[in-house]
Amino acid sequence: MKSAKIFSLVLAVLMLVTSLVACADTPGETTGQKGNQSTVNGDDDRQQIGDTVPTDLAYPGETVTFFVRDQADRYKYELACDELLNDTLFDAIHYRNIDVETRLGLKIRTVGQNGAYENFSKWNETLSTSVLTNTGDYDGTAFYLSTGSALAKDGIFYNLLELTDYTDGYLNFDQPWWNQSMTEELAAFGALFFAGGSLTITQVTAGGCVFFNRDFFNELFPEEGDATLYQLVRDGKWTADKMAAYVAEGWTDVNSNGVIDDGDAVGTRNHAIGKAAGHMDAWIVAMGLRFTQTNVYGEPELALLSGNVFPAYEKVRNIFGNNPGAYLTTNQANETCFENGNMMFLAGVLGHGSELRNTTVNYGVLPIPKYDEAQDDYYTGFGNDASALAICSNLDSDRAAMVSAVLEVLSAESYKQVLPAYYETVLKGHYSREQADAEMYDKILGSFVFSFGFAYSTHNLGGIGSIFRDLSPTFDMQNHIDSNKETWNAQLTELLEALEAVS
Repeated sequence: MKSAKIFSLVLAVLMLVTSLVACADTPGETTGQKGNQSTVNGDDDRQQIGDTVPTDLAYPGETVTFFVRDQADRYKYELACDELLNDTLFDAIHYRNIDVETRLGLKIRTVGQNGAYENFSKWNETLSTSVLTNTGDYDGTAFYLSTGSALAKDGIFYNLLELTDYTDGYLNFDQPWWNQSMTEELAAFGALFFAGGSLTITQVTAGGCVFFNRDFFNELFPEEGDATLYQLVRDGKWTADKMAAYVAEGWTDVNSNGVIDDGDAVGTRNHAIGKAAGHMDAWIVAMGLRFTQTNVYGEPELALLSGNVFPAYEKVRNIFGNNPGAYLTTNQANETCFENGNMMFLAGVLGHGSELRNTTVNYGVLPIPKYDEAQDDYYTGFGNDASALAICSNLDSDRAAMVSAVLEVLSAESYKQVLPAYYETVLKGHYSREQADAEMYDKILGSFVFSFGFAYSTHNLGGIGSIFRDLSPTFDMQNHIDSNKETWNAQLTELLEALEAVS
């Protein structure tokens, strides 16, 4: 397709220019493009933004089927919720789909299978078998990002750049309902195999953040008060060192046994010895680092192999490990400890708000701190269990175009209907305790960054994206990187060759 090739060439040139002017991969400097899917200020303006799908486009009698993860509700109902559940988020999704189905004259259907991490091989096999045997079972999918991304190199996903409104479809990645950080970073060899944005609400719920117990903080720091934390964020002074200093004052030996343990009140707690929760991956992004960066040839290369990662890692470990107020444990009861009022800071994701809304703890929310004050802004990464969107590669061009129209309109209506409902009613309402938290949510959701290496880290790059998960004092980051960098580079080369072959 001539038009697709022209667009891909232009995109490649733009990526090359971006790589030449991008900041170096150093802590304290920006290393990623921010997504713009998230902020919802100015809802009147938001409603006025029209999509570019022709208003008279219709597919009467057609059914578009998506393969999804049938597990937690936030995955199961992400693309469709057939019934009203008396839930703010899922009912907004229900009405969104009615509007899209009415406009395009078709039905949107989802088929689910358990896609949790321990079941991902079977889930991937179901999708790939359907595509490779051309059964026609599925038109598209919302898949587990870190496990399903491997299907791209097997040719399972359609090249989305052939389905834009510049080419043979209706996707418009310039629109605010797409995470442009994601679409820019994932494009390689003139191909983009998956994307996300307002439609993938799990990317929002998986956004990294820090919850804090106001009463706990105010008792320890009465002269400062919790308003200080919000002001630190506003002033750009909420840093890893600042959080570490607060955490250091947080231990109270409640059971008087002389050691920090499950019976105590602590500044924070986390997992150790490689078992830290996946949300720690977002701290790599927050420290101004990237998993990969684009080189002068327009290809991704690993960016976590230099000396810059070491001071960033030590700052994070100084919060959770090498800190007298931090409890590093293999007991995965962090949220319970926070809900019981025994922890000052909880590192987590925005989705934890659903678990905290019934607690009596007077809590607030902050972005993950910066590396230092010189870093120009806060950066938010999301967990690798978030969904990404893809179209099945076995579709003919006409059907693929139809699915692209469905995804574009669904995304636009999510931007207008679902994200505001989730954000205003769920985040700012049910999950937020005061107006300052709403301001913090704005900052968190407006600062998403993404990188190619993050999408492919788990099963194609040897888990390079999880290097911040081991916070134990004995973990040797230098040795870990030195021992694995040759393998990681070889795996990246293999991945790029496979992607080039199917592009």
